[in-house]
Amino acid sequence: MSGETGSTESPDSRRIVVGYSGMDGSEPALDWAVETALREDRPLTILHCYDLAHVPVLGPAPPDQQSELIADAADEVVAGAVERAALVLGRAKVTGSSILGGAAGELVTASETAHLVVTGSHGRGRLLGGLLGSTSYTVTAHARCPAVVVRGEASLHPDAEHRVVVGVDDSEAALHALDRAGEVAARAGAPLHLVRAIHPSVDLHTQPELGPMVYGEAYAIDHARFADELRGYAADATAELVERVTRAHPTLVVTFEVVEDSPGLAIARVGAGAGLVVVGSRGRGGFAGMLLGSVSHTVIHHATSPVMVVR
Repeated sequence: MSGETGSTESPDSRRIVVGYSGMDGSEPALDWAVETALREDRPLTILHCYDLAHVPVLGPAPPDQQSELIADAADEVVAGAVERAALVLGRAKVTGSSILGGAAGELVTASETAHLVVTGSHGRGRLLGGLLGSTSYTVTAHARCPAVVVRGEASLHPDAEHRVVVGVDDSEAALHALDRAGEVAARAGAPLHLVRAIHPSVDLHTQPELGPMVYGEAYAIDHARFADELRGYAADATAELVERVTRAHPTLVVTFEVVEDSPGLAIARVGAGAGLVVVGSRGRGGFAGMLLGSVSHTVIHHATSPVMVVR
């Protein structure tokens, strides 16, 4: 670690960690993290990582002096971000660190003791190669706590006028996402909206004229019946999830809808203008090979609201 500023974290209050590159693309993530820390009364850690391989040579100075200059510049980036956050949270609530290393790995490590990890959706910093483009996907896939990717306006937060939208299905990951979404919505006094996407037989649904060729003349009737049954099942299953979350949060306003579309695009579309969109991660495990599930990846790519990925 080349530099650190701030206070130690209280043992009974897990921190929010935000990756900050020092460029415009990372500022919405910082502002969102600051506001969330204020709303939840949590300490904030600002993490700035830099990789010497991606830093341009700073004149004719020898390598050891170059490294020192780069470290000093990184500390300045952190100090500016800490000062910005402290204007809102107070100096005692903000910690800043500059680290020589890969952003994704450092943020994932920080997630082991964090309440929440926050990244921007794209962009490279003055010193940081990688944060926050592919890094945001890696962090959301591997973080040990919920991870938020801030896209669009940093001012979007859950409240009475900005609902929390959560994508659901029959998976355990979706249950974790639902439970976390319920907690967030209840704390913020925001409505909660569940979205379940169904997509019966992609090829035959979009090209029903192929059905009789594949399944025989009875296909037309059977396919219609199947589609109706699938819609009914999806509605009933989602209603049960509504009951689950309202048992945990009796005063929470909860609604749901079932849409026929690909899940990722449906969740991103319904989540437009939401205070937060929540999805479950579908990662497999194993740092080298694990990626986000296709639904989570699609939502992060297309959403215009902040997206929380829950493991």
